[in-house]
Amino acid sequence: MQPNRVKAALKAGEIVSGPIVAETRTIGTIKKFKLAGHDFLFLDMEHAMFDWETMVDIVQASLAYDISPIVRATDLSYPLVARALDTGAQGVIIPRVETREQVEAAVSYAKYPPIGRRGAGGDGRTAFEAMSVKDAVDFLNDETLVIVQIESQAGLDAIEEIASVPHLDVVLIGPQDLSISLGIHGEFKHPDFVEALRKVVDACAKHGVATGMVERSAAAHQRWVDLGMQFLVTNTDANMIYQAAANDVATIRAFKARHGDVILKPLYGNGGAGVFRLTESDRNLASLHE
Repeated sequence: MQPNRVKAALKAGEIVSGPIVAETRTIGTIKKFKLAGHDFLFLDMEHAMFDWETMVDIVQASLAYDISPIVRATDLSYPLVARALDTGAQGVIIPRVETREQVEAAVSYAKYPPIGRRGAGGDGRTAFEAMSVKDAVDFLNDETLVIVQIESQAGLDAIEEIASVPHLDVVLIGPQDLSISLGIHGEFKHPDFVEALRKVVDACAKHGVATGMVERSAAAHQRWVDLGMQFLVTNTDANMIYQAAANDVATIRAFKARHGDVILKPLYGNGGAGVFRLTESDRNLASLHE
């Protein structure tokens, strides 16, 4: 099994990035994210409609392509956290965390004894490689990322205690829910929102815990990097498709605006299915728009 490169990078103070994956169901897209240079995939089982069989396929493909699969569990419960990690995921993200006790529970679900109480079993957790029981437990306890999301005023109020829990690796901001909780819905540049994130970064820095943020635009991460954040969740798979498609459509519409209503005529009259050529009148019309 390969070590968790994302965990190593965070410990070294480096910046890592990856998209939220919610609509992708094929391994080709996973490979594209790796080729693009992302470090991890945020595989969303809170808001997306994945089933477990699909999730294990995506996780195992990610491992094969050496891009770190990290699963956001639907909720903080042992069956959901343990199953997410048994797919082979290199980390788990717990949403809506507000207390130290919740973080301690998350760690206990994600780690084997003596750190936690995760049950040992299943071949997916070791990428189907043969390992002794002790080697598997030691390796996964060392390499598994535990990430919690702060998404409310209550979470902010408890951030010092949350950040102090041993074996916590990352505190990730849930921007939409946090802004709602603060009464500034979607105002991510609001001074109160920025100050809230500064509070999280400062508290986590005291305990050697990395921090992260979710943004649709990579450029928007600049202010959070300047604040000290390292774990950059960048865009979503569906939004990337929309952005690329919208860009292509805008380009094609610019062609239309330039050439007007130039019509391609069938090469063989009405029966020339799919074969076209520009008539002389079409060329003359097009030249008027040059």
